[in-house]
Amino acid sequence: MPRQEHLSQARGALARRGRPQRPRTRPAALIPRGRVLQQLLAGLLFLCLLAGLAPAAALDAPGFERIEAARADPASPDAPPAGGWTAVTLPDAWAERWPAHDGVVWYRLRWNEPATAGVPAPRGLAMDYFSMAGAVYLNGALLARDPQLDEPLSRSWNHPRHWLLSAPLLRPGPNELLVRVSGLAAYAPGLGPVMVDSPAAADAHYRHEQLIRESLHMLSLGITLAMGVLYGLFWLLRRNETFYGWFSLFSLLWVPVGYNYIARSTWPFGSTDTYQAVNMSALVLSTAAFLMFALRFCGLRRRRAVQLIGGATGLTTAALWLAPHALLSPVRGAAVVVALATYTLSAWIICRHALASPRKREVQALALCTLLPLAAGTHDVLVFHGVLATNLYYTPWSSSAMLVGISFVLTWRFVVGMRLVEHFNDELRHHVEDATQRLSSVLHREHATELQNTRLAERMNLVRDLHDGLGMTLSGHIASLENRDAAGPDTALWALREVRDDLRLIIESSALDDTDRLSERLAPLRHRTTRVLEAAGIECTWALQGLDQCRLDDRRGLDFLRLLQEALANVLKHSRASKVRIGIEAADGQLSLAVADNGSGFTAGRDGHAGMGLRNMEARSRRLNGTLDIRPTPGGTTVALRFPVEVLEDGVR
Repeated sequence: MPRQEHLSQARGALARRGRPQRPRTRPAALIPRGRVLQQLLAGLLFLCLLAGLAPAAALDAPGFERIEAARADPASPDAPPAGGWTAVTLPDAWAERWPAHDGVVWYRLRWNEPATAGVPAPRGLAMDYFSMAGAVYLNGALLARDPQLDEPLSRSWNHPRHWLLSAPLLRPGPNELLVRVSGLAAYAPGLGPVMVDSPAAADAHYRHEQLIRESLHMLSLGITLAMGVLYGLFWLLRRNETFYGWFSLFSLLWVPVGYNYIARSTWPFGSTDTYQAVNMSALVLSTAAFLMFALRFCGLRRRRAVQLIGGATGLTTAALWLAPHALLSPVRGAAVVVALATYTLSAWIICRHALASPRKREVQALALCTLLPLAAGTHDVLVFHGVLATNLYYTPWSSSAMLVGISFVLTWRFVVGMRLVEHFNDELRHHVEDATQRLSSVLHREHATELQNTRLAERMNLVRDLHDGLGMTLSGHIASLENRDAAGPDTALWALREVRDDLRLIIESSALDDTDRLSERLAPLRHRTTRVLEAAGIECTWALQGLDQCRLDDRRGLDFLRLLQEALANVLKHSRASKVRIGIEAADGQLSLAVADNGSGFTAGRDGHAGMGLRNMEARSRRLNGTLDIRPTPGGTTVALRFPVEVLEDGVR
């Protein structure tokens, strides 16, 4: 180590010795989240244990002197056996006493009934359940019988019943209640609590059992189905938010699980094993779907975890369908444990995400919603494995509460998203209004500029028309008046009339004409220019072909006539020619113009640039989308123009 580093470390140690030491405390905000998470998980585990180990309600059978059970004779299962009776307590599950026994077990309950004046008082009989199917006899008389006592068995394992007992069924003194129970060892067969008491007490007990074993389950089933359909529609409308789809799938897969508590038969399946395989598969798949919901809701993308979930779910489901009947009980137990473990993992993911996102209240609310089913699931696993002496399951009720809570959270999140969209729409509307105002101002300025440019363009067109039209006429008549010998007494008057007529042409051309035939437009110009040229001593020859079928609109027609007029004006003013030939031909969608004179030839202006007349001709040719060619020839100058036009066949439009 360098010497300087030794010196710096020594100085630091001396300085620390000279200062009083302060206790090191960490702010609450800096406590590791892992420790908080461990404390939370410990609390959850304690809550689960309390729910699982909480003692069930008293399930004794008051008033009975003796309760016994005996396996039926396989040869005559419909008759109580003569011997082999064993004392039992209710509720009873015979699989612990007679493992692997699939068949019929008879239960015998005896009590003495006091009598007043030789007639016993009416009594109420309440029975919580028998698993799976059975028949009830009182003193040899049949009270009730399930439709299917052989496989596929009826499902009365969660179906409470009650009867009003009176004479002659109820006897003074000894009474005997026989219950025939048909069941399979893999599905916890046996008899639930039985109560003989006053009619009011038995009816109250029955109503309580019916509420918790049937009514609440039906309510839970309806809520589950509604949530599955509702959030399935949400997912269809918002495919990118996949947690809606996974929550919908979880709810829909939970429907057969909830239906299992109120089903009375194995329909539409032909055996109890098939029915249970479907039910347990739905349980495993629904918890896997809930785990996917937890991952997507928390924004986690764990490809390997998803593959692991899929593999474990597939193996468990395959085992449920492929296991032989003798192994169904352990396989079903393992499936229940897998489902609980999957749900516990989901709750852990959500709670961890809630700790990492303290400002997201919807995540914290979702974490709270997952705690109650976790405790209820622990309780139900203990019941399923026979640790608790009851067949009362809390998962369906807690799952309904969880579904309502989660639906509130998802709806809350949806509403928050809609509020954000509305806020964004308001901001967007303000921006659009502002942009519209700015655009309107810009368009107004552009319109004013365009209007000004249009006015300038019209002025330039008027200047060109005056130059091309009146210029030629004035030039010709000025030349005639300068030749005093040739000018007669009416020359000046004739010249003024020509100027007037040409000015009228300019005015009329600025309005819409009632014809678009080029031949009709050309006739007045041809007449006037011929007179002007011949008055100046220039022989004028016209060659026209196909003009009757040629159509030109107002603007293009005026440009063509002014270009022709300017070409003839140049012949009159600059060429010193004695002859000029004008050829106009319309053919194959093209209009060709050729003005050829025998004058002195074409020369540019003094500064080497074309004059205003030539610039006007070039501008008009561009507007006509044509080509203009002005070239000297051995005998003079030729002006050639060619541009596309509309030529109709036989003059028919």
